Amino acid sequence: MPQTPDRSYTRGNTVQDDGTVAFACSTDCAEWPWLELPPQHPIVIQTQNFWTSVGASAALGTLEEGKWSALTWTDWELGDRSTGHAARGTFARTLVDDKLAFETRLFDDAERLIVAMRGRGVVFRNRNFEAWREGAKREVVRRSPPEGFAYAPRRLLGLSEREPPLVSRLDGSQASALITKANGLMPGHPYFSGSGDHVNAPHLAEVARQIASLLCDGAALLVTGGEMDMHRYVELDCPFDIRVTAHSAGSAVMEVAQMDRPCARLTLRWEVLSA
Repeated sequence: MPQTPDRSYTRGNTVQDDGTVAFACSTDCAEWPWLELPPQHPIVIQTQNFWTSVGASAALGTLEEGKWSALTWTDWELGDRSTGHAARGTFARTLVDDKLAFETRLFDDAERLIVAMRGRGVVFRNRNFEAWREGAKREVVRRSPPEGFAYAPRRLLGLSEREPPLVSRLDGSQASALITKANGLMPGHPYFSGSGDHVNAPHLAEVARQIASLLCDGAALLVTGGEMDMHRYVELDCPFDIRVTAHSAGSAVMEVAQMDRPCARLTLRWEVLSA
């Protein structure tokens, strides 16, 4: 997404003496419809991951006017399972595997830790992002999605009546997904936002959650953590493949490819909730 969005989920971003940024979080569901979901939901966490890092980076003076950024790696782990939505948070620079990264912690109004998440990204400083992306988009147009993509039944995906499915049924360890501008952005999807340029981190996290739901035959799940390593853009309006390469009780590793090109590796951990 562009580095300079025209609105802010966080407010009062203040740089502390140790360089940590402290901030308050919006609780306005009208402005941020994804707050209707539980605070532990992967869509909520990954959307917060973006907006909190943008607000904190602005406070630190590290945003670059007119530049585009991309998240390339992130992980997260839930704290207290019974929290409300985020009231405040902290953002700090850190190292992960000797690479510069950031860590965000979110707390509810009772000071309970909701989630700790980390991330790394890249800023396109010396590239005409829009022109560079046009080639990939033209290739998608040439490979238009098949008519009547067969999405998995809603009852197997843990969806509300308002949320559209994104993935097909599993065929052994394989499934496909199709995220379009119709089902992957508002108003067609009630909770996704984004630039509309490509499939973004909240989309991929929700795809992983839907695959986990299929692996559990539609049982209600609480996603407790995960990791996403994203090394190539996944395009909207073009099917992509998900292959489950490892699966045990409460976890799975998934490889994502599109147009025969590897794009991302997703790891998800969950607990099955009692009926």
